[in-house]
Amino acid sequence: MDASLFWIGIVPVIAFVVLDSFTSKRAAIISAMALAAAECVFSIVSFGSLDELTVFSFSLVIVMGVFSIKTKNDLFFKLQPAILGLFFAGSFFFFYFILDKPLLTFMAEKYLGAQIDVLIRGKVSREVFERMMTLLSRDLGWWIFGHAALTAYAALRLSKWWWLVIRVPMFYVILFIGMYVELAGFKA
Repeated sequence: MDASLFWIGIVPVIAFVVLDSFTSKRAAIISAMALAAAECVFSIVSFGSLDELTVFSFSLVIVMGVFSIKTKNDLFFKLQPAILGLFFAGSFFFFYFILDKPLLTFMAEKYLGAQIDVLIRGKVSREVFERMMTLLSRDLGWWIFGHAALTAYAALRLSKWWWLVIRVPMFYVILFIGMYVELAGFKA
């Protein structure tokens, strides 16, 4: 996997916080929106298309950015990741509890297909891999929901720098803790 994929979604957030410290909120938000558009172009060039999550995320950045510019209040822009997190958590719940099709299993089949067997060869069986993805699909939605709530709280009550810390690194910390907790008791 290309290490540049790690920065997708992060660069506009960092640019917003840094530019907001030195320029106007309007300039910071417009710059973040432009960088989000550049990330979409990068995705199209790298992968040949945009997936639904990227389209939804980009659309939300633009809509919330426009609301923030119109109202001269960056709160709308800062709530965008919380809304995206709620949507993502809801997707986990919908796929698992309504469709009875664990989201991570669905995504692995859609994006990796036959490569799954190559990736897990010698590590775990296909059955164990699918059970792990099912377990994670059932419970990661709660962890993502918790992050969305923390991000919303930070947007409403904390400084933009604390919002940045909760928005970006805390997301990865929460995902890591969630996966660790879920898989620590997993029995192959």
